[in-house]
Amino acid sequence: MAVRDPNPAAAGGVDHLRAAGVVVDTGLEADAARELNAAFLHATASDRPWITLKLAVSLDGAIADAGRHRGWLTGPSARAEAHRMRAAQDAIAVGLGTVRADDPDLTVRDAPQPRVAPIRVVFDSAFQTPPTSRLVTTARDVPTMIVGRDATAAGYDLLRDAGVDVLVAPDLPRALRMLRARDIRSLMVEGGARLAGSFLRAAAIDRLVIFQAPVVLGAGALSAFAFAPPADTLSLHRLRVVERRTLDDDVKTTYALQELGSVAT
Repeated sequence: MAVRDPNPAAAGGVDHLRAAGVVVDTGLEADAARELNAAFLHATASDRPWITLKLAVSLDGAIADAGRHRGWLTGPSARAEAHRMRAAQDAIAVGLGTVRADDPDLTVRDAPQPRVAPIRVVFDSAFQTPPTSRLVTTARDVPTMIVGRDATAAGYDLLRDAGVDVLVAPDLPRALRMLRARDIRSLMVEGGARLAGSFLRAAAIDRLVIFQAPVVLGAGALSAFAFAPPADTLSLHRLRVVERRTLDDDVKTTYALQELGSVAT
């Protein structure tokens, strides 16, 4: 086996096998096994989900051009890989800005369907998510949570009555603990620059996945790290690269912002 199960309820299995005369070796491909099962292993040591921030950027590190026009940066293979990543998550998160700009479904499409669809999560401090958005109008079909700070906001009751699970939390760390308490062990953040900045400032990102497209968006473009601490942009070259691979014309790189076992709770 590669790694021992950290769950106390499963403790002792290896010892029982060895006592029965079964030869058990541990540590084979341990690093790969820990990465593959990161969310499960992390759940025994932290009160927040294992969090992946996914960004699609240009060669000059931007996520939108000066006109903030909608459109795909990456090609079909990269987009299919992003959906494969979605399928492996307990929840997918965006911010209010992304809902307003893109009206996303946040469902798995270009990949095999998971047994349980990821929960859609919107971080929306004043519960201003449009009731006509796809996330709200389909909330009774696909579980949808909206996390805000003000239960007296006008939209709170509207969203709740539409079938949205509305959560009230005073800050991001508390919100993440609430999500974990609802059995969300893994969360992929797909929101824009503001939401990415909030998670980076809170040191709440475990893996940063960047899909880089061979395009330049030029002057006035919105940097993916526009709202992040300045050091985050400059320190990528010092982070451990978990994986790097080419997807047609795009490059996917996964960085370790925090190591498994060293995450603050």
